[in-house]
Amino acid sequence: MWLAIVASIGFVILDVLRKVLGCRLPSWKVVLGINTGSGFLLLGVVGYEGLPEFDLLFVVLASLEAVGFAVTSFLYVQAVSLSPLSLTIPYLSFTPLVSALTALLLLGEVPSFRGWAGILLLFLGGMLLHQEKGGGLLRWFTAPLREPGSARMLIVAAVWGITTSIDKIAIRHGSEALLAAWMSILSAVLILMFRPRFGDGGNVRTSRFRTGPWLLAAAGVAGVAVLAQFYAYRTTLVAYVEAVKRAGGFFSALLGVVAFREGHCRRRITAAALMLVGVLLILL
Repeated sequence: MWLAIVASIGFVILDVLRKVLGCRLPSWKVVLGINTGSGFLLLGVVGYEGLPEFDLLFVVLASLEAVGFAVTSFLYVQAVSLSPLSLTIPYLSFTPLVSALTALLLLGEVPSFRGWAGILLLFLGGMLLHQEKGGGLLRWFTAPLREPGSARMLIVAAVWGITTSIDKIAIRHGSEALLAAWMSILSAVLILMFRPRFGDGGNVRTSRFRTGPWLLAAAGVAGVAVLAQFYAYRTTLVAYVEAVKRAGGFFSALLGVVAFREGHCRRRITAAALMLVGVLLILL
């Protein structure tokens, strides 16, 4: 489980780095820089471990994952650039719920009763995040339609919830490092090929901010976080790994309020704390 915690911490740091970079570079450039850098880092891990045996199924699944990774990475950077961290990151609380259902069907993994309770609390915390005075239950579900970043992050959460189980299947036919490197590099190639379709980043602020070191840092953090996530699948259910990762939503929301001066502190932190309780149910 400690590898899932490492992945969670890594993704929290990555959230902040992507937020900073997304305000100063077009989203596609942020994704291209991070995925290319992390891809070469992961290739180094593959070289250190030795190239594993892999089959056609791995190639097909890893390539499909790379396509999804390119799209979701772009939507992710757009989401945190267009909207507050505290209104986007906690929407990833939907991922463990989708992951649990997908893993049940594809992998036969069944969480315990307390595990399901923790996953449900994560889901409810994400819904509570957008609840406002006078808003009913329907307003909870229509909230992403009003916040562009939240809408994008909800798509990311759904896609990631499905692909986590596919990741685990692909790893069985190759290795963790090979899958991570394959996804990162191929997704970077796809972003580079289709970059005209991603626009020029109208939300970018011009400044003398040096993005190179920040991109390198983000690439390193991304590589470590993804690799830790994949290695965690060896001993932990997919849904539990995702749930622990989503505990980082608490800290992302807190950082959004403190570092980026995002408003509605009390409601957002309360919702993120509810999600943290859900993760503690799983850990304990």
